[in-house]
Amino acid sequence: MRALRTSLLLAAFAAAMPAGRLLGQATDSVRFHRGQWGTDFTIGNGFFGAGLIRFRGPARALVLGLGGQFATGSSTGTLGAPALHEVVVNLSLGARRYHAFAPRLLVYRTLGLAGSYQRNSESSAAPTTTVTWTAGVFAAGGAGWMVTPHLALGAEWRLTASFGRQTISGAGLTNPGGFDTWSVTLGTPVLVGQLYF
Repeated sequence: MRALRTSLLLAAFAAAMPAGRLLGQATDSVRFHRGQWGTDFTIGNGFFGAGLIRFRGPARALVLGLGGQFATGSSTGTLGAPALHEVVVNLSLGARRYHAFAPRLLVYRTLGLAGSYQRNSESSAAPTTTVTWTAGVFAAGGAGWMVTPHLALGAEWRLTASFGRQTISGAGLTNPGGFDTWSVTLGTPVLVGQLYF
């Protein structure tokens, strides 16, 4: 009980303390500079991604991200079944702000614009193709442990609000056409890393 009470007091003290005090000396342990470059890399949920980081100051950067997926298979997994093909491309551009939370722990937030292209096609006697375009805004939060001064490993999650247009076409469709969609998506956390040069 005493340990729990002590933990609660420490948490309350940390929450009340100004952020600058908490970050204090920690900002000296990891320094970036204007003009420095870095890369993001992501692997999770079957998607992969990579990006470029360009620092505009010690704690501010622009981030350009590119991700995607290519998959092929059959609708039932049996020989002779209609073949399915999927291509996904994601593109994002955002402004990132870093904070040193501990001597080797960085936390960051990114706000920006995001877009995606997805194409699903089925090769059969009556082939169909579905194409989806989306564009919107996103907010991401993440943390990275500085394994070395040039390598951080951690996790990130992303909230996205987007508008999309989906079109369906095919020889076997009686009413081909399209429709608009709106969505708000809270993604699952993914493993990420950054290399700083």
